[in-house]
Order: sequence, then C-alpha cells, then structure tokens
Amino acid sequence: MKDGEKLVIVGCSGSGGPAAMMAKKLMPSVDVTVIRKEEFFIVR
Repeated sequence: MKDGEKLVIVGCSGSGGPAAMMAKKLMPSVDVTVIRKEEFFIVR
C-alpha cells in the first residue's frame, strides 16, 4: 500500500484484531481503522 492510504478492518473478535495489529506493524504509514460492534464481547 502507498503512504497515506487507509485500511479498514471490519470485526475484531476473530482475526480482525490481530490483523489490524500486524498491518500496523508491517505498514506503519498506513492508517488502520477497526470497525467493531458487538453486543456481548467474549474473550478467548
């Protein structure tokens, strides 16, 4: 991805959270946004 581009990840409970962290680690210049809406959050 190019500098200044935006990455949107939908969902966080499955693999969305780790994907967002890895994307930011691999591409620090990319703006990462996580969209999350969960009524009941289950921690594994």
